[in-house]
Order: sequence, then C-alpha cells, then structure tokens
Amino acid sequence: MSSVARQLWAFSGNECAWGDPHCSMRLVTEEGAWVGKIAHIIGAEPGSARHEEWDGKDVEQLRDFDNLLLLCGVHHDLIDSSVTRHNYTVEYLRAVKHRHEAKYRYTAENIEAEFRDTVDGSLVRPAATMRRYFTWEGIALEPSEEQETLDLVNRFAGRIGGLTRIARQVLVLVVNEGTPDFDLVRRRFSTDRQTLLSVVRELEKAEMVYLHDEEFDEDRGQLSLISGALDGGIEMWSQFRNFCRDEDVDLKDILVGLDFSRLD
Repeated sequence: MSSVARQLWAFSGNECAWGDPHCSMRLVTEEGAWVGKIAHIIGAEPGSARHEEWDGKDVEQLRDFDNLLLLCGVHHDLIDSSVTRHNYTVEYLRAVKHRHEAKYRYTAENIEAEFRDTVDGSLVRPAATMRRYFTWEGIALEPSEEQETLDLVNRFAGRIGGLTRIARQVLVLVVNEGTPDFDLVRRRFSTDRQTLLSVVRELEKAEMVYLHDEEFDEDRGQLSLISGALDGGIEMWSQFRNFCRDEDVDLKDILVGLDFSRLD
C-alpha cells in the first residue's frame, strides 16, 4: 500500500467517506476483503471527472492526499460516471472529504501534543473572570453568583487536567455528539476495544461519562454524560457546547488544550 493510500486509510475509520446521506459501508470486510476505491476530486487524466478544474500546473498534485477520497464502489462510480459526475462539484467533494476525515484525525494529529502533555504535566490555564461566557449567557448574576460559577468551573478544570489526553478527546466527542455508540468512538480513535474501555472507565471514575450497555454487549453500548464532576450541573455540558458554537471557540481548546481562559 502506498503512503498516500495508508494516509487515506488512517483517516477513513474503515468507512466510505460519503456523508449525504451517511454511508456506513466498510472498506475492508469482516473476511478481510478490500472493497474500498480511491477517487479523485479533480480527475488526473484528460476526460476524467472534473479534470477541467485542474489549473494546468503540477499534475502530480492531482495524485496527492488532498485530492483523493476513499469511497465504497457505489459512491466512487457515482461521482465518476459520465452520467452523474456533473452533480458533484470540486467544492462539494472537498467538503465531503473534510467532514469525514475530521472525525478520525484525533490520533494522527495529537501524537506530538500527547508528548507535550507528558512533559508539561497537563498544565491548566484557569478562567480568570468568565466575562465572555457570562455575556454570552445573557443572564444577570450577582457578583457572588458569578464567583460561585467561576470557582465551580475552575475546580472542574483541575479535574479535567488530571485526565489522560485521549480521555479528554473522548469527552469532547461525547459533549459534541450527545450519546455516540461505543463502536463509532472506537473507530474514530482507531483504537482497540480494551483500550477504549480503559478510557471510558477513567471517565466514569471522574464522574464525566458512563457506558450504558445494550444487552450486555459493550461494543454496541452508548456513551453518555454525567454531571458529578460539575457538582450536579448536568446542563453545563450543553452550555459549554453551545457557548463554543456561538462564540466560534473550539471546544477542544478548552477540554483538551486545558485553556479555560477562552471563557474570559
């Protein structure tokens, strides 16, 4: 397998990249058969799909990772067929690629950050005023109430700082997505079952996330948020998520990067 193909595979989650609607077709079957197909966003050959969008410069760039999608056979043929290719623009396919691969970049993008965590001791940058958060919330609080919330969040920040980085990453995923399936989370992190179970137990012990099983099958269970770490304030999870969405703040900066000053 070429380095580009390996990179595509690493960010695929063993699923077709198609997401509208979501395609859950596995690229490698349970029997080990490879059924995935590499598709070009801008075709590399004259007459191929969207080749007319090429700028005429380095043709090898058309074979680079950024111009390739890993799809099932059906969606590969759909975007390349002379009958249907005109329905799928370069911009649309780049968005498909970005949305799908973003879900699976945790491991590859955080190896260096994991090292920094170990060296720096997972240093937490606490919130100083939470003024930005209080303004966003739009609720007038007494100074004593603001201080109480600030103290709560900074106690919570200290508990977050005691987690491993992968546990913090899983936490972000659960906050953003609600109740993701255990198997989906495992594939997104490209990890094995026992490793993810260990991470979930860490989050359960910290009173942040728990795994509720489906008929005692942990692989099919779901992860849900619990509020113990926030002193019973379960609504704070959705508050963090909504604040980050409305204020264009990356939740990973807060919960993974431990920069709670983003709330100021």
